[in-house]
Amino acid sequence: MKRFVLAAAAALSITAAHAGDIATKAPVLATTSNPCTVATASTPLSCSGFYVGGGLSGQGSNADIIGSGINGSVFAGGMVPSVDAGYQYVQGNWLFGAEVDLGYAFNTNVSVNGGASNMNGLRATEFFKVGGNLAGMLGTQAPITVPASIANAVLGLYGGVGPAQWQLGGAIVNGLTSGGGVLFDIGPKLFGDLRYTYTNFNGVKAGGVTVQNDQSLRVSINYKF
Repeated sequence: MKRFVLAAAAALSITAAHAGDIATKAPVLATTSNPCTVATASTPLSCSGFYVGGGLSGQGSNADIIGSGINGSVFAGGMVPSVDAGYQYVQGNWLFGAEVDLGYAFNTNVSVNGGASNMNGLRATEFFKVGGNLAGMLGTQAPITVPASIANAVLGLYGGVGPAQWQLGGAIVNGLTSGGGVLFDIGPKLFGDLRYTYTNFNGVKAGGVTVQNDQSLRVSINYKF
């Protein structure tokens, strides 16, 4: 009986040691996650990829709203509802992007700085931007954030330039757009874009009148894939 007990104890000891060895050698599976998902600290502005969206621009030709009255302010020259599609590439604290905006200009029948009214037509802009996390680029630790009521929102400033086309008077006129704006995260897949641009049409004529240069203020919301 004593021998049986000793043999059973030895067998149990060997089995336990073998099981412990298996447990220590079991492979550890690596976990991966999309850097733009809710489960991570990353935001749409911190990862590369395509996006689509839509927005509204107000057209004016004078930034001095108080001095010039409504005739020189945003929406004095009309409005442009638009859709956009683009790609952004993020490298560290820097962001590079290319975007195409397509919209239709509705004029408010107000002559802005002597320009023609009723200048309705399709309008397109190809905009190339460079910017990024300002706080990060300046060497500070935390990103620029907005109040806690919009938690996890990150701001990024940028500047850009690109060609513009406007369908007026049965013809397409070309201009050059430049400007800058601010990007801000809204959610795990959404970000906003507030942009100011100046478009120079270089005195080109359409429908017998000179197309005036304009200033636009555009706000859009984009979905990041």
